[in-house]
Amino acid sequence: MSDYYNRNNRRKKRSRREKIGFYTAFSICLIAVSMAIYSTYNTMSVPQKATNPQTETTQAQQVNQVVTGVTETLAEPKLDSTIPKVTAVSQEETTQPTTAEASKDALETMLSTDLSLTYPLKSNNILREFSKESVYFKTPNVWKPHLGVDFAGELGDDVCAMADGAVTKVSEDKMYGKTVEISVNDAVCIYSGLGDISVSEGDSVTAGDKIGTVGSVPYEASDKNHIHVAVKVNGNYADPLSFIGNNS
Repeated sequence: MSDYYNRNNRRKKRSRREKIGFYTAFSICLIAVSMAIYSTYNTMSVPQKATNPQTETTQAQQVNQVVTGVTETLAEPKLDSTIPKVTAVSQEETTQPTTAEASKDALETMLSTDLSLTYPLKSNNILREFSKESVYFKTPNVWKPHLGVDFAGELGDDVCAMADGAVTKVSEDKMYGKTVEISVNDAVCIYSGLGDISVSEGDSVTAGDKIGTVGSVPYEASDKNHIHVAVKVNGNYADPLSFIGNNS
């Protein structure tokens, strides 16, 4: 009987100790969970530090510098308000002669000499007339006076002297091609754009004598085949057509 009571007492004591251990472990776990919850809550609820206004300004400047690349206010450029004066050029000051002046000069030049000329080609076709006013040249794409007459012809056609005279120069010009100059008293007849040349410097020629053939004028290569004839009277360019048929 006593053994039964002893065993029963031992069971009760063991059960009590197990209960105490269970509740102790449960309490420890509960405390640990509470501390973890408290720590998390405390971290989330702590207010952030107040930002220093000066730091914000500095950061804003840095951002602005990155975005715009400007670290300081640039002075607004000043425009030069000085406008250069443009001097008006009156019509009298231009070098381009008027039609009346050109006609007057041509008349004075024609009356200053007794030069008489004939056509240099049998065809007598005129491609471009003499002009002291600017005309358009297609090959060089420029406007300038045409100080001569272009007589149209076929390549190889005979070119004849327009008056009696002496051959003073035979040359080749980059702009006007092969050229022959013949002096006639106070005038000089200049034949350009020749192919073959039949005379030499020092030769005397009579009006109608062959001096060469039709070639090409590099400066006027875009035009039809022709020769370019210029006339100078006392050193001044004159219209060759003004002297053709003077004695007829």
